[in-house]
Amino acid sequence: MTVRIDNSGVDKFGEAFPVIFAILVILMLVVIAANFILRTKDDSKEAIRRKVKILEKQSNAGAEWYIVECENGERLRLRNFQGYKVFITVGDEGILEYKGLTIKSFQKL
Repeated sequence: MTVRIDNSGVDKFGEAFPVIFAILVILMLVVIAANFILRTKDDSKEAIRRKVKILEKQSNAGAEWYIVECENGERLRLRNFQGYKVFITVGDEGILEYKGLTIKSFQKL
């Protein structure tokens, strides 16, 4: 009895691996570039400080989004790229500093 092992699937994967790897690297570079552009775009705007109350938190890949209500009743949707540094929870009240759509700091009252 002779057993034959078909390795054609392994050969095809070996040929496709460099292409798949290159596509993944390109996608990663596009995501990094988009993230950099978003951050620098907001950094060019002036900083605004307001007394706010945090109403809602939404987590998304790479950023935390917050719905905040200002003293004048205006509601804003702002993002926080520094979740490890700027700690904010729903119900917090304090002074929020932001540029564009990006939260720079939060001081609880």
